Amino acid sequence: MLRVLNFLPDDYVQQRQVRRANVICALMAAGGLLLVGIAAGLTAFGAMGVAAARAAVDRQYEQARLRIKDLEQLEQRKANLLHKAELSATLLERVPRSHILACVTNHLPPETSLTSLSMEHQEMRVDVPEPPAETSEKPKKGKKKVSQPKQTETRVRFRLDGLAQTDVQVAEYISRLAADPLFESVDLQFSEEFPYEEGVTMRRFQISFLLGKEAAAVLEKAPLPPGIQARGAQAHQTPEEPS
Repeated sequence: MLRVLNFLPDDYVQQRQVRRANVICALMAAGGLLLVGIAAGLTAFGAMGVAAARAAVDRQYEQARLRIKDLEQLEQRKANLLHKAELSATLLERVPRSHILACVTNHLPPETSLTSLSMEHQEMRVDVPEPPAETSEKPKKGKKKVSQPKQTETRVRFRLDGLAQTDVQVAEYISRLAADPLFESVDLQFSEEFPYEEGVTMRRFQISFLLGKEAAAVLEKAPLPPGIQARGAQAHQTPEEPS
């Protein structure tokens, strides 16, 4: 039997084994790092794809939001145009604005002036009369009373601002407007001192009133004379259409 004689020192053999183990560990670590890098790259690539898809979805949502906003603006413009058309058809065709302006100007007391006049549509509740109760039959137990549905109507409300020297003139103006069959519910909103010029103080007031329900019939029966229309044309400001 042959014996192999190893003349290498024992410490050299141990060092060579340690170096071999280190190389193997280094290769294994490099392989692990390579696998981790590949996995990280694939994950990043997938995240970039998801981000791109999300950005595309966000752009689609933004475009849809802008389209909805444009549609809402168009609907709002349409509603405003319909409101103005309804206001014109309700007021201007039946009771011309020139007649209204002429009346409020003609009723002004001496040394008073009209600064602005505006009008707007207002929904008002209408009281519906209840049907007469039946006296011949007694109400059945457990039967609830049926409430009448609420009804509303569209009325035209005016607001005017003016200047006067005293509260007496303001009260006189209110009484004149209240006596006119074209107007209803004439109310004073406020009356306060106003420094008109240096050393001159006047009363600034605002009055609110409704156009009468029978205003068109009143104008047909008793149209305004030409003189009042001429005075109405000299008013400071024409009625403003509500925005």
